[in-house]
Amino acid sequence: MEKFNFHSHTDYCDGIDTAENMIRAAIKKRLKYYGVSSHGPVPFETDWTMKQERLADYLEEIESLKQKYRDQIVVFIGLEIDYLPDLSTSFINKELLNKLDYTIGSVHFLGKFRDGSPWTVDYNRDELAQGIKESFGGDVRLAVQTYYRYIASMCEAFKPDVVGHLDLIKKSNRNNYFFNEDDQWYQDAVLHCLMKIKQVGCIVEVNTGGKFRGYTEAYYPSDWILKTALQLEIPVTVSTDSHSTDAIDFEFEEACQKLKDIGFCKISVFNGQGWAQEEI
Repeated sequence: MEKFNFHSHTDYCDGIDTAENMIRAAIKKRLKYYGVSSHGPVPFETDWTMKQERLADYLEEIESLKQKYRDQIVVFIGLEIDYLPDLSTSFINKELLNKLDYTIGSVHFLGKFRDGSPWTVDYNRDELAQGIKESFGGDVRLAVQTYYRYIASMCEAFKPDVVGHLDLIKKSNRNNYFFNEDDQWYQDAVLHCLMKIKQVGCIVEVNTGGKFRGYTEAYYPSDWILKTALQLEIPVTVSTDSHSTDAIDFEFEEACQKLKDIGFCKISVFNGQGWAQEEI
């Protein structure tokens, strides 16, 4: 099938390349569809999300690039929007959201340190351990269950088109450092989350980005989660979560093959009119 990528980042956030260079790389890699989906603003300072004052410029530039390269590739404007436990997504300008072609909803922030600063599940093992200690009294099980509950709440409140890197919390869990995915409580937490995703009608992405950057040995989400998603008839797509031009199509074919091996026959592709189901 023809290649696409709807989850990618630019130097508007923590990507290292400009939007135009990312689009040029997508053209070089012969993608049919390419979506720019930088991290949207959050209401506090970070070094990896877009600044609020740059959002209008972001939308204007991508719209301009759409037209500039329309004879070579179909470009879409997306945004990866964070769900915050105490604010949901209320901090996002809804008028600007109407200018997006699609949205990716993600949970990165799980709690706050004792000093009031927010912490994320995807920085490193030390931050995750400290966060679990200070926000959950060291209770890993409660922290993980809360993470998946937040994803379910995000889907219900925000209804993003795509759920980003569903099991991101496993990023620092190499060698089962925090939890074992075989444990029943963990699988129950994931299942309850998937059932909400199914109810709302969101798409789950197979995200190759963690593997590209060496954080994980596998994709997000784990194979057993994809098998459960198949049983629940939850639609899936493939993305590379690219933060640089060299990751534009990282293991796209391999991810599609994995879906076929698991039993999926179709994949969700955004074509400008909506999310279509195409044969893998």
